[in-house]
Amino acid sequence: MSDRIADSTIKGFLYQFNKTILEIANADDEDVITVEGVVEDVDVLSASGELEAIQCKYHESKEKFTPSLIFKPLLQMAEAYDKNPTAKIKYTIFIYVPNETHGERSIELSTLDSALATTDKSLLKIASRISGTFDKDEFLKNTRIVFGPSLDEIEDSTKDALELLGIQGSDVGTLLYPNSISIIAKLSSTKNEADRQITKAKLYSYLSNATHTAISKWTLALKNRSEILKRIKQQLSSFFSQNSRDRYFYINKNDIDDYEEKVVVFFGNYIKKYYSKPSHLKAPTFIINDNFYAIRDLESRLYKKGIKANTGLIGNDFEVDHFFRDPMRIIIRNNIEEREFDLRLLAMDAEKEAINHRKGDDLYLVSSETPNNIELTDVNFYQVGTSNFNELEYVIGMRNSHE
Repeated sequence: MSDRIADSTIKGFLYQFNKTILEIANADDEDVITVEGVVEDVDVLSASGELEAIQCKYHESKEKFTPSLIFKPLLQMAEAYDKNPTAKIKYTIFIYVPNETHGERSIELSTLDSALATTDKSLLKIASRISGTFDKDEFLKNTRIVFGPSLDEIEDSTKDALELLGIQGSDVGTLLYPNSISIIAKLSSTKNEADRQITKAKLYSYLSNATHTAISKWTLALKNRSEILKRIKQQLSSFFSQNSRDRYFYINKNDIDDYEEKVVVFFGNYIKKYYSKPSHLKAPTFIINDNFYAIRDLESRLYKKGIKANTGLIGNDFEVDHFFRDPMRIIIRNNIEEREFDLRLLAMDAEKEAINHRKGDDLYLVSSETPNNIELTDVNFYQVGTSNFNELEYVIGMRNSHE
């Protein structure tokens, strides 16, 4: 996928996430919002039992609106209506196209007929599933298109809506807003429909209890990326100033740019900063989503850099107590003359439950998602889903710039 297409895809999701947050923040207390609903991107169920099904489309690169831009969502909605014509559902296509006046418009019958008669191969299957007898006029009475603002504009509206929630002592731009995006992104990837449901009260509760900014690929795609990174750096600084903290890092190698080329350098930089003095009491534990063969290769690369890793292996067997032991040290005149090992290195693909055998003080999740096998109870955990080691080093106080 090209950078341009990837950027467009991310903007499309951010547009949908922002619209979802707006719907939640502006909802009545009894309304239930389903993220990635049964019908569309956002399903809003009111207390009266009426459902509004909203599909979001972001077409930043288009110069003007053409009906074909809504053929796919229109056909999907027509199919849903055809299957259950008596359901109390209002369908909304929420779309951004530059130079189009914001506001609601009706959808013409000719547009629906053109969609149903499409020759586009990617749409033919949908069109073929719609019966020729479904009530077009009644469907169009319950369907509308809303031309929305740009991504930058909807971000500003979302922040304004979050501020009106009245959560005291929380910065909107670098705490409430990015955490809201992270919450919706997480819900959107949840399989169970019931677990994708949220209310205004639940969003308020999540945000009220948040003390740290969650970093993910979604929050780092926001326009105030630098401010968010600076904020998380400030939030974590007190923890990294304490030499006695037992720190674990889970690193998803697939989420880090140039992981193979830069991981050894990162480990070396970390040791110099946080585990090079007698006052640095706890060996860091790094958990990688990889197998033993890859971890043994990484161990060899580290050794050539003068860094000794404890992989927990005795011969070809992993021994969890051997892995979690503390290293023996020889200290002379306040200098570490010799140390048994400098870090622990766990192959999580091979030993999925080992991370839960002994919990540290802090767990840093350097990934876009939290693995299901990691237990988060009784430990301070932080979502630090940076996309490269420069950003990671910046937020944990190892460098002054994230560039």
